[in-house]
Amino acid sequence: MASLSETTLISHYNTVRQFLCFCSIENAIANGNKISPDQVRNFLMKELRHLSPASRKTILVRIRNYLRFLEFEDGFNADEILKLPMTPPVWKRMQVPKYLSAEDKNISIDIQPKFRDWPTRLRNRCFSDLGLRCVEVANLSLDDFDWQNGTVCVHKTKNHSERKLPLSLKAGQSIVNYLLKARPNTKERTLFVRFKKSAGFPMGTSQVRDTMRRAAVRAGLRHFTGTHMFRHTVAKDMISSGTDIKTIADILGHETIETTMIYTKINFPELSFVAGKWPEVIV
Repeated sequence: MASLSETTLISHYNTVRQFLCFCSIENAIANGNKISPDQVRNFLMKELRHLSPASRKTILVRIRNYLRFLEFEDGFNADEILKLPMTPPVWKRMQVPKYLSAEDKNISIDIQPKFRDWPTRLRNRCFSDLGLRCVEVANLSLDDFDWQNGTVCVHKTKNHSERKLPLSLKAGQSIVNYLLKARPNTKERTLFVRFKKSAGFPMGTSQVRDTMRRAAVRAGLRHFTGTHMFRHTVAKDMISSGTDIKTIADILGHETIETTMIYTKINFPELSFVAGKWPEVIV
């Protein structure tokens, strides 16, 4: 657990809490022996049936880990439960990453005039230029920017590492405009702060995510599924331009290139050579 980010730990906690509420258990460790295979089976059928296979697998892995924790901590016998076929098969790189078209990407950056505001434009730049995760955008600080060298240092990442990324001229200009014209007067060093309720206080990850989704709806991005589409788009553009996998992994902050390999599925120029020419029919 030490290698997990705070956001991931909260997600694990919420999953276990949902499971225990379903089982009507107040004290998990003291009443661990009350968890039955039937309760787990009912939880799978009633609570998770609307989720995608990948989402179901994520939640079920968390529950299995919790049951193993009970075995280790409280001597709970989870053998019968763990025999259940809890985890659906989800093959690695089974799905194709969803990304924005060039037109939608431009719309997201240059929002229509009536919707134009510097905070939204700047957040779009952070996503579409740097390929940052939502939590990384929310954690950006004024102290992370090296204006002399034109870089930004990304802290508090998913894998607890940090990386330096080049800051484009347009992104830098957006930051300056945001600071001079839009950012509320506050002592906070966090880049993105709230405007209305609790003005001047840092925005959280969920607030950044929700704000971006609303901006996408206003801009008319009908196929927008979440802020990760920006990240996928950055990877797609890099791999299509010939950038090597290791460099893409470093820019996106992946621990291993295995995670980055999924983007080879949208490298259409290279994939076109794999199939080769269709052989002529010999009569």
